[in-house]
Amino acid sequence: MDIEQIKTVDLTALQRFIELESDAFGTGGLNEWTLVPLIRHGRVYAAYQAGEVIGLIEYILDWNNPQRAYMMGVSMAKKVRGQGLGTVFIAKTLQILADDGINEVELTVAPDNQAAIYVYQKKLGFTAKKIRKEEYGKDEDRIIMLLSL
Repeated sequence: MDIEQIKTVDLTALQRFIELESDAFGTGGLNEWTLVPLIRHGRVYAAYQAGEVIGLIEYILDWNNPQRAYMMGVSMAKKVRGQGLGTVFIAKTLQILADDGINEVELTVAPDNQAAIYVYQKKLGFTAKKIRKEEYGKDEDRIIMLLSL
């Protein structure tokens, strides 16, 4: 698996990124209105296998704590899910962030997403800190997780 920080907007690649987001998050997935600013002003990483985009991770800085990044989302192609590639992808991007001076990463995860919680805690070392009720609207609670790099 190869990893690349996406630094320019390519419309063909952008459509593939949107497909990954839509497959992973449905209507909650990022679209061109959110991905383009993230590419230009945040950090967006793509994972490739045999030249095909199989994953996407987006990060932004926390303005209240500039050494902290917030992981907006992780999406992996359906055909590679369950193979551990997403975990490897996340770990590699976390190392890139650490090398760039980021010392903490925060993310949110749905309380019923036990597979993701397991990966974040057991495989990557994140700690659950608290639950934010209705973070994304009615009945959309999220667990806040932190990782020191």
